[in-house]
Amino acid sequence: MTRQADTERASALAQVGTVDPERRNSPWQSDPQESFELLREQVGDESDCCYFNDVRYPDGAQVLSGSTALKCERGIWIELSERPV
Repeated sequence: MTRQADTERASALAQVGTVDPERRNSPWQSDPQESFELLREQVGDESDCCYFNDVRYPDGAQVLSGSTALKCERGIWIELSERPV
C-alpha cells in the first residue's frame, strides 16, 4: 500500500470533530489496558451502534475525531493505533 493510498482512505472517513459533552456520546476506550468489560457494562451487551455528538453510527463504523481514528465496536469507540484500512 502506498502512502498516498493510505492518506486517501483516511480522508474518506467522516471527520466528526471533537466530543461535545452536552451531546450523546458512546464511551471511548483510548488506553488498551483499560478494561473493555467495564465499558461494556456501561453500554450493555446488546448495543449495535455508537453515538458521537448525537449522531448514530453502526457497529464497525470508522470515523476521525481530529487526527484520531476511531472504530465503533459494540457500542464503544476504540482508538485505532494505525490508520484504518
